[in-house]
Amino acid sequence: MSKIIPINSLERVPLCEAVPLDTPFSVYIFPTTFCNFKCVYCAHSLGHKGMKLEYDFTPQVMNMDTYQRIIQQLGEFPHKIKLLSLTGHGEPLLNSNLPEMVSMAKTADIANRIEIITNASLLTKELADSLIASGLDGLRVSLQGMNSDKYKKVCGFNLDFDKFIGNLSYFYEHKDKCDLFVKVMDVALDKGEEDLFYQTFGGISDRMFIEHCRPVYSGVEFTEDLHNEVLDRYGNSHVRRDVCPLCFFQLCIFPNGDVVPCDAIYKPIVLGNVNASRTLREMFASKELKDFQIMQLHKKRNENPKCAVCVAPDDVSHSLDVLDDSAEAIIGRLTGNNI
Repeated sequence: MSKIIPINSLERVPLCEAVPLDTPFSVYIFPTTFCNFKCVYCAHSLGHKGMKLEYDFTPQVMNMDTYQRIIQQLGEFPHKIKLLSLTGHGEPLLNSNLPEMVSMAKTADIANRIEIITNASLLTKELADSLIASGLDGLRVSLQGMNSDKYKKVCGFNLDFDKFIGNLSYFYEHKDKCDLFVKVMDVALDKGEEDLFYQTFGGISDRMFIEHCRPVYSGVEFTEDLHNEVLDRYGNSHVRRDVCPLCFFQLCIFPNGDVVPCDAIYKPIVLGNVNASRTLREMFASKELKDFQIMQLHKKRNENPKCAVCVAPDDVSHSLDVLDDSAEAIIGRLTGNNI
C-alpha cells in the first residue's frame, strides 16, 4: 500500500551545516512553461496576458540545444547533483522531447535522482513506456480533483477521469525502479473526499499526500485570503521565516536558458544564461549569487521586490533547511570572517 508522505525528500541534511556548497543539491529544469491547465490557485489562471503584466512572464519551450548545454555544464560540478527535476511553471509532458531529456541526463550520470512533476493529463501507455525506459526515477503527479467535473471546475480541462486512472495504474504496474507519487491540493477535494483519495490511489502509487493550498502566486485572487496563516503546504505551522533557503542549494533554468537561484516564477535575480559565456558552475560560485545569499542572511529579502511577494520560505521550505537562527555564522563562512 502507498505511504502517506509529503513530496519533500526523505534524505536530508541540516542545510545550516552544509552551506556554502560547491555543487547545488537540486537543479530544476523547465522543459516548457506552457500549461494545458488553468488551475484557479495557479499563475496560469491569469492567462498569458495577465502573467505578462504580473510577472513579465511569457511561456516558452526549451529546445534540445539549450538542454544539451545544461547537461554538459552540470557535469562540470565537483559532485553529482542530488536531484534533477524536470518541472516548473508549466506542464513538462507538453515537450515531446521529455523521454529523450531524461535519457540524456541519465546517460551523463549527473544526478543521483531524476524526477518529473506533471499533471499527467497527457500520460498515455506509450509515453509511460518511454519514460520508464528512459531511466526515470520518480513521477510526481499533481491531481486537481477526484472526478471529471471537479477537473473542469478547478482547472478548466475536460479530463476523462476513468481513463486517467487507467493510465496511472498502467504506469504503476510497469514502473520498474521508478516510483510514483500522487498529491492533491485540499481545495481540489470536496468535503469528505479525503478517504476516497486514499482509497483510489492506495494501491496504485508508492506515496501520496494531501497538500494545503498556499498563496504561492501574487495577483491570484483565489488564494488572497490565505496570507495571514503561517502554515506550509504540508500542514506544519511555524514562526514566519525571514531567510529564504532555496538560493543556497538550488539552481533553476527557464526554457530560454536563464538561470535563477530558486524555482519561483518571479526571477528575483538572473545569474546568467547557459547559452552565454558563463557556465552553471561559474554562476553558482559567482559574486552575484553570494551577494544575494548575504542579503537573505541579513534578513533584507523584502528589499528585493520579487522576494517581497514570494511565500516560498513559509510554503515549501523544509524545517531542516531553515537558516534564520544560523544566519550570522553562515555570513562568516561566506565572507571568510568566521568567529
